[in-house]
Amino acid sequence: MNWSKYPFLRLLPPLILGILLGETVVPCPGTRDWFLLLLGTVLVLAVLSRVLKPFRFRWMIGAWVLLCVGYLGWFRHGMANAVAEDGFVEGQAGLFVARVLEPPVAKERSVKAMLELRGGRMPDGDRAVTGRVVAYLEPSDPASALRYGDLLAFSAVIDSVPPPLNPEEFDYRTYLKRLGVTGRVYLKQDHWCALGVEAGNPLLRFSYRCRDRLLEALQRCGVTEEAFGVGAALLLGYDESLPAQVRQHYVAAGAMHVLCVSGMHVGVIYLLASALLGFLGKSKRMIRLQKWLLLGLVWGYALLTGLSPSVLRATLMISFLLLGALLRRKGNTLNSVAASAFVLLVIQPNNLFSIGFQLSYAAVSGIVLLQRKIYLLLYIGNKWLDRAWEVTAVSLAAQLATLPLTLYHFHQFTPYFWLSNLFLTPLSFVAILSGMALLAVSWVPWLGLAVGKAVWACLTLMNVLVSWVEGLPFSLVRGLYINKVELSLALLLLILLVLFVHLKRKRMLMELLVGSVVLAFSMAYRSQSVACQESITLYSLRKHTCLDLNQGTEHLLLCDEALLSEPGVIDYSLRGHWARQRGSMNPCCFTLQEDVEVPFAKKRGPLLSVGGRLLAFWEPSQQGDGRCLPLPVDGLLVRDRQRPDLDRVMLRYRPALLLIDGSVPSYLAEEWMRQARNRGLPYYNIGEGAWICSLR
Repeated sequence: MNWSKYPFLRLLPPLILGILLGETVVPCPGTRDWFLLLLGTVLVLAVLSRVLKPFRFRWMIGAWVLLCVGYLGWFRHGMANAVAEDGFVEGQAGLFVARVLEPPVAKERSVKAMLELRGGRMPDGDRAVTGRVVAYLEPSDPASALRYGDLLAFSAVIDSVPPPLNPEEFDYRTYLKRLGVTGRVYLKQDHWCALGVEAGNPLLRFSYRCRDRLLEALQRCGVTEEAFGVGAALLLGYDESLPAQVRQHYVAAGAMHVLCVSGMHVGVIYLLASALLGFLGKSKRMIRLQKWLLLGLVWGYALLTGLSPSVLRATLMISFLLLGALLRRKGNTLNSVAASAFVLLVIQPNNLFSIGFQLSYAAVSGIVLLQRKIYLLLYIGNKWLDRAWEVTAVSLAAQLATLPLTLYHFHQFTPYFWLSNLFLTPLSFVAILSGMALLAVSWVPWLGLAVGKAVWACLTLMNVLVSWVEGLPFSLVRGLYINKVELSLALLLLILLVLFVHLKRKRMLMELLVGSVVLAFSMAYRSQSVACQESITLYSLRKHTCLDLNQGTEHLLLCDEALLSEPGVIDYSLRGHWARQRGSMNPCCFTLQEDVEVPFAKKRGPLLSVGGRLLAFWEPSQQGDGRCLPLPVDGLLVRDRQRPDLDRVMLRYRPALLLIDGSVPSYLAEEWMRQARNRGLPYYNIGEGAWICSLR
């Protein structure tokens, strides 16, 4: 392999290793001296290599360069995360001034806004308070009128973002920390006021204004309801208006990538702009002008879509190719992919931990490295069938490359991804072209409405076809869990497969076989461990009670009726744990008022027997007259807004552990814990995290 053609492919691994070093082992102290020393040594060695030309020592220069790049990743990671840690530490009430960093998003019960703190006045005086916070404002006209750059003052207590309270739950705190967000605050209408407008970044302000006007143009031209949500996501990368049900249809059909503005969208814009500017390609000077105009148009579209990692990846790749053409140098696709990843990680090292970043680069790498090999496996004489097979080969290559990451992050697989991509690829191409035409002519009343109807019809057809694919049997296979070790093994096997396909070395077959056996053994060992498990899990859910009884791969759920009507809460907080337990993704559910009898558990009234343990649910209606001995139980669960009265409880039960459910308000939970401490009774507050009791 001629590595001189792929300089960034050699520089990218040490940069990633440096970032991982700062994330998992030891954070970089952030000193620049060592980096400058390493860089100076590289320059000295480079000069010596030119003067003395010691060929046998050239490897030392390469190794030192890789070491410098690794330190650069470690150093940039330390700098990026030092900003997130340099925030407020107080949890007391204060008066704060902040600036709106992004356009607020209207939710069902609040208006969500990202704020950058500018200063604060605490009870002990003024102080410099920095950092970013997520604010949830009470719905109102002033809250809906907030825009990027607006200044506001508010009086409230800023809370830290809690860690995940349930096993395998999404770590929202770490996600926000990597964005520089250190806290959250809830603001009622009379607790804040607008102070004016700060200029902020003029490019972002212009971008957000243009996006808002284009969204209004879509609605004005007849693209409404579900079609509007899909169109806004497809054309502008704005998915806040996408209904949850429609989102689930696209996820189940394996077509969610269509709604994420990515390389395909940037490629369509590039091709369209190239066709429109084709008249400039008549002289060398005009060709150079054409390339610069294309560069500006591509970056302008990236700015409109919010500069997401997938858009930046494609935009940087096209930029490198255009710059190569301007410099009269032929580019290499794989090196351009690596170069764009290198630039994005140097700018923001935390991009490495973004799921979108990982999936985007895995997919495009798989297409570049595997699509042609897969396509050549079959020869089809028919022109249209061959074109369909070519599209399918692209989908297979992307799916194969992203499969390990999909299983690790989402624990699911969509078998019909090839079918949905077969018709969504040409449909989305037409939708993007017609949508761009609509945005261009939306100011013409009759023409805008006509094009808008065509766009609405195309988007509606996409939704119908996606719903049909989602309705097919086994359209979404859930519960496919792999841990970090198995993810690493799967990625290593994928790299070995790519090398074998391109290098065709027979010894790699043995390495692939050994790696596959190790991966299969790891998964089999974990499956055997799961088959022997038996446990009780009381999940930590705000305003809900949820008890999971597990034996092997079988489990049942005892919960309140309100939770059954909120599938979003179940998907967010519970399904990850079910996947790790290899249990059913749709377990048998019973309400807390029902009696239950299964081979491994039995519930009668307020008493639950499972695995030799006896649990009781406290209800105020239960009476204890003191003439009968209290019933010994292993655990007593109190929930909802019951008035804390441990004396009355002890007349009925003698618990070994008091369990305070997450549905209990904090002020009542404090009283329950105070009474338990006075009696010397052990207790556990579920509001601080799920309670898991192993029965073996």
